[in-house]
Amino acid sequence: MARLNAVKKGGGGKKSALKQLRTALLSSGITGAASQISKRDRKRGVHKKTDVRRSKLRAIQTALNPFELQVNRKKLDVLGLKRKDDVVNVAVARQRAVEKRRETLGKQRQQRAHTSAVVDQRIGENDPTMDPEERMLRRFTAERQRRAGGDVFNLDDDVEGGITSLTHFGQSIAEIEKFEQPAGAADDNYDDTPQAMEAADHFGGFDERKKTKAEVMQEIIAKSKQHKYERQQLREQDDDTRRELDDDFDSVRALLFANADAPRADDAMDEDRAYDEHVRTLGLEKRARPQDRLKTEDEQAREELERLERAERHRQRRMEGLPSDSEPESDSDAEMADYATKKRRQPVADDLGDDFGAAPAPDEDAIDVRTEGVTLGAGLEGGESADESSDESSDESSDEGSDDDASSSDDQGSDLSGSESESDAASAEEPATKAAAKPSADPAAELPFTFPAPTDYDAWAAMVAPYTPEQQLTVVKRVRALFHIRLAPQNKAKLAALAVILVDHVGVLAEQSPPVAKPVLDELARHVGELAAVDPEQFGEHCRQLVVGMQRRVQAGVRQQTCQLRAADAALARLFVGVFSASDRFHAVVTPLLLAIGQFLGQHVFASLRDVALGLALAATVHEAQRLARRLQPEALSFVGAVLAAAVCDADDAGDWAETGCVFPLSRRQREATGFLRIGISEKCAEAQAVPWAWLVGGGRATAPAKYGVLRASLALVQRFADCYAPLPAFVELFAPLARLLDKVGARLPQFKLQQAPDAVRAQLDGLRARLGEQLAEARAARRPLKLQHHRPMALVTVAPKFESSYNLETHYDPDRDRNELTKLRRQVAKERRGAVRELRRDAQFLAGERLREQRAKDSAYASKMKKAWSVLESDQSEMKKLDRQRIKERKAKV
Repeated sequence: MARLNAVKKGGGGKKSALKQLRTALLSSGITGAASQISKRDRKRGVHKKTDVRRSKLRAIQTALNPFELQVNRKKLDVLGLKRKDDVVNVAVARQRAVEKRRETLGKQRQQRAHTSAVVDQRIGENDPTMDPEERMLRRFTAERQRRAGGDVFNLDDDVEGGITSLTHFGQSIAEIEKFEQPAGAADDNYDDTPQAMEAADHFGGFDERKKTKAEVMQEIIAKSKQHKYERQQLREQDDDTRRELDDDFDSVRALLFANADAPRADDAMDEDRAYDEHVRTLGLEKRARPQDRLKTEDEQAREELERLERAERHRQRRMEGLPSDSEPESDSDAEMADYATKKRRQPVADDLGDDFGAAPAPDEDAIDVRTEGVTLGAGLEGGESADESSDESSDESSDEGSDDDASSSDDQGSDLSGSESESDAASAEEPATKAAAKPSADPAAELPFTFPAPTDYDAWAAMVAPYTPEQQLTVVKRVRALFHIRLAPQNKAKLAALAVILVDHVGVLAEQSPPVAKPVLDELARHVGELAAVDPEQFGEHCRQLVVGMQRRVQAGVRQQTCQLRAADAALARLFVGVFSASDRFHAVVTPLLLAIGQFLGQHVFASLRDVALGLALAATVHEAQRLARRLQPEALSFVGAVLAAAVCDADDAGDWAETGCVFPLSRRQREATGFLRIGISEKCAEAQAVPWAWLVGGGRATAPAKYGVLRASLALVQRFADCYAPLPAFVELFAPLARLLDKVGARLPQFKLQQAPDAVRAQLDGLRARLGEQLAEARAARRPLKLQHHRPMALVTVAPKFESSYNLETHYDPDRDRNELTKLRRQVAKERRGAVRELRRDAQFLAGERLREQRAKDSAYASKMKKAWSVLESDQSEMKKLDRQRIKERKAKV
């Protein structure tokens, strides 16, 4: 500030900037008489001091623009404290920042389009002052230093830190003196002239002549040959030593293993002979050959179609008594011809009773479409005879393997919205209500290899009427192979129609009596699941209409107090749960189906054994649908509990039902209708009868084995539902009443010696009670009491006054140290963020200025270039005009 005041001292009052500049220059001695050097000073040799003049000009420039100086005031003056930021020149700082950005951002911007370049680091390659001999020598020296791993010119670079030996050209002098031959004596280029010997004796120190490139290379070659000769000598010595050790090893081994049993020479020969034979066998083994490439799905479908058509032509010619048009071309054709003439075993009378009789007890007490509790006959569950199993395996072995690879997923569904009119529901129910034609058991009937694509169920029923259900599976496989979706675009509609037909066919087969074998319906269900993905909208809409018809029959049965559901409805319900995604929260087919099943289980009056069997089958379907989603459907649990209570409680006594602790939503009529299920004390039974599928078709008599079979199926369903709903929070409230009911069932079952319950039922009941007790105990132990919302403890109110003697707005007086530190960190982060934003803004401004400067430079270069071009053109034009005028003058002169 003192300098600033000194500069401003010469100018007083309000003056213009020019006058202030003149006054400042005059007062500082830069201009005027004081700035001139007198003759006396010039004789003395005094000259103008440029540095002083420059500093004075800089001070004047700063003084004339006071806004470029930023004075940082100090709160306290400390003696001896010097600060660099007392007076800051903003313009200079800004200029330094610009220069720094020009060195960093500017270079990066200039090199943004540059690619990585190879830097030549060879010694002396780009040095024109270095001759080739010196370049080669330096490179050789650097290479030797790199290989030695240290500095060859550092005499102190040793393990012990001192000089151990002197070297000459990289070799120890002591080793050279011990060497028998002079260096290079064994080479052809050895120079034994006196000059060379003298140079060798003097270590080349007195030879002032510089070596040529050829001499340097000869020296390098000589050294290389010398090292090679030394390595060869060492290798020969090692070979001699190794050979001596091998010769003396036998005697040493005899001394070491004198007491051991030495191996016989015959055994060694036998081992060598066995090894040679093994090697020879490996050499004679058949080597792998390249195989044909894997065929695509289109090629496989095309080959299967051609094979079936060829087999059908052969069959037609054989039926006409003519020879085949050609011999079988491969083993598959021979198998096809053999299949066409194979005779099937005819069913006998014993086979007919195996499907709907008492099924054998399975290994597990599980109730499902494939479980023990409800043996769904030969359709969805039930044991088949050994003869039928052999027929099925024979049919599978003789099948041509024409399965289609149509991709489908059992969990795949489609959201469909269609009309639910009466006409649509009625049209969807018609094929399912038709009675299947009785297949002919003609042993001479031969199954064709080609079939037409059915358009509706009537055509399908007429086509498969002569064949057994097992043969109908083969018909389905061949139709899918003949009309594969890869063969023609129109096959998609045919396969979509086939999927709808097979759904109706499953319902028709489920209504047959005697029931169809279980593998047949399972295989048909697999085909339906694969064909459902061909046209999901059409298939889903058809299934939805079937569900609508089922729901209407349920409502009609509730109003009329009769059961109008059929066995086909139970089979189709299980099929829909397997084909569509039953775990979805809402599904266009499965959700209405579960609602209809819940209405049937909750409102229907179960007055016959057929109704109870149908309810058990539908309850098993509910469990299968909720197995993954674990959503509660209370109608199924209420139905199972009502069946268990009906087995031991008096239907006419409402108090007896209330003693169990279960309040099931049953009306008096529903409770009284289940009286036929009560197991009396006087009823004898040695073994419980499994619930067959035949009960769903034609009903059955409520005998003691049948009652125990229903009880056993209900117990299995309770176990299944308990395992399914165990993770639910309301598990205790759901199954604690059922546990008390099971205790009452166990107490009221006949326990007398002559009228006791079957051992299987008693064991199943005891196991279920123990298992359910463990699950209830685990659920109660896992529960935690409810708690209020957790709050941090409140600080005690103090009476100390909140007063600060030296209060400052910029200081934080928060008593919480952690919160205070957090506030400081937040302010520091905000400060750094503002600084970063400011730097980024300045970088953007700098880059924009650089772009503008480059664009101006380009524009100025272009303008100068165009000016030069115009000047050339104008000069040419003027010359041409001059020539024209000259030519005109000459022409006039001639005239």
